[in-house]
Amino acid sequence: MNTFAEVQKVRSLFCDLHCQWFVCGGWAIDLFLNRVTRRHKDIDIAIARNDQFKVRDYLWQRGWKLEKAIDGKLIPWIGNEPLVLPVHTIWCRKDKYDPNFVEVLLNEIEEDQFRFRRDRSITLARERMFFTTSCGLLVLAPEIVLLYKSNSPEEYDADFQNTAKSLAEESRVWLKVSLNRLFAQHPWVGRL
Repeated sequence: MNTFAEVQKVRSLFCDLHCQWFVCGGWAIDLFLNRVTRRHKDIDIAIARNDQFKVRDYLWQRGWKLEKAIDGKLIPWIGNEPLVLPVHTIWCRKDKYDPNFVEVLLNEIEEDQFRFRRDRSITLARERMFFTTSCGLLVLAPEIVLLYKSNSPEEYDADFQNTAKSLAEESRVWLKVSLNRLFAQHPWVGRL
């Protein structure tokens, strides 16, 4: 089983990065719940799309190989072209580093709000899009993480079940409204 020490290793990797970054994905759920609920294959980091070059340069200077995921293919990200929608995933690898793989996810984060990549009309105030752990890690809000996972409800139902009952009412309402906007019927809506 994984431990939070794995997240701390990524924190050490990004400690000198001069932009906000957020733990996201399954680890965000576990940090929200303050317990490890399942095995994690990797650690996902969310950044604002506008900060992509800061992160790219930071990792390049440390010897990381970066690949952009496009249509199910991994293509080396070696030039200066900006990654624009629909591209949002960067695979970062470095042999003989622990962890040797980190997934960076570009998010549509503006000065005052978060916009959901799949439907940019779904927004959340920037101050509500994350929480800070007791050790100072910034973590993407669980309602946003669940919204991203909602396109595969069977695969991520355990994450939903573990998290839904712990969501604040405001977060629960935002998630329900967002799910209703994205899907004609979603299995999680009735359980919120």
